Amino acid sequence: MTTKRKPYVRPMAPNWWQKLGFYRFYMLREGTSVPTVWFSILLICGLFALKNGPESWESFVSFLRNPIVVILNAITLAAALLHTKTWFELAPKAANIIIKDDKMGPEPVIKGLWAVTAVATVVILFIALFW
Repeated sequence: MTTKRKPYVRPMAPNWWQKLGFYRFYMLREGTSVPTVWFSILLICGLFALKNGPESWESFVSFLRNPIVVILNAITLAAALLHTKTWFELAPKAANIIIKDDKMGPEPVIKGLWAVTAVATVVILFIALFW
């Protein structure tokens, strides 16, 4: 049996996500993957430079001191912090934490995740600076 009706196809403009703040923020958060790719490539290049000897490493370090690279790394850090903040806010909402038949809200979990992150950061910086 065939029908002569045409299916309705809703038109979708390429800028559909720009109409609501929620979608704009979503696109910004998802866009944090681009700086992450930059930083991943940078780390891989650093590993190869470290593997290839002191001259290669010195060249890599001088590349890292370039003001454009410093700006790109600052943008990458800001993107990583934004993504971390939104992930810490989202992850507890997806988990059902129940203690003694009471469902726990996400606030203690978020604070706990931030505390673990802060402690880990301090330990890593302490080891990197004073070891």
